[in-house]
Amino acid sequence: MTIRSIKWTEGKWTEGKLAAGFSTFAAVLAIGAGLPLQASAQVQAVPREGVSFNDTVTARVTVETVDTDSRTVAITLPNGRTVLMPVASSVTNLAAIDDGSLATVTYTEVVTMLNLRQKGPGSQDARRDQMAKPDPLDVATGRFTLTVVGLDLAKNTVSVISGDGGAVRTYSANSIARQDMLKKIKVGDVVIGMTTPLMITSIAK
Repeated sequence: MTIRSIKWTEGKWTEGKLAAGFSTFAAVLAIGAGLPLQASAQVQAVPREGVSFNDTVTARVTVETVDTDSRTVAITLPNGRTVLMPVASSVTNLAAIDDGSLATVTYTEVVTMLNLRQKGPGSQDARRDQMAKPDPLDVATGRFTLTVVGLDLAKNTVSVISGDGGAVRTYSANSIARQDMLKKIKVGDVVIGMTTPLMITSIAK
């Protein structure tokens, strides 16, 4: 029955199928045109250009919690940022550190400089704003604003100071990528980036 019906109505059936096909195709086009770009095509994120430096920091901190089983410590840094870090196996006095106490810790971190803003009034304003009112979100995520205060291309070093003041820190560009970055900056430039604490290597009351 089905075959005979199709043959008998072949002309009409074929015409109806084409019409339905065009209607469906038009509907798909209409829906696609109304979708945002993210839904209608896969968008590839463009990473920010950045360069990373390994650093070692010693600071007086507040010890929030100590977990001797997992060998992790939560500390609040002088800038108000609270971080959880593993403790190196070389640290043998972890059980003697009390929750809520003050301690001097040394830890490693990665400093990633993400981009540069050019020298001028803009950089001065950025640093002044952070000194007056640090953004809580910036503090919590480790985002920073640094001003370039020294540059030595012969030694491949860059010296920076935090937007909220403090000591001058010097980083060595010991790779080609880092050395290339040094050639693009000048004293007075403002660097935007992130800090990622890695591991506590020393802790003392």
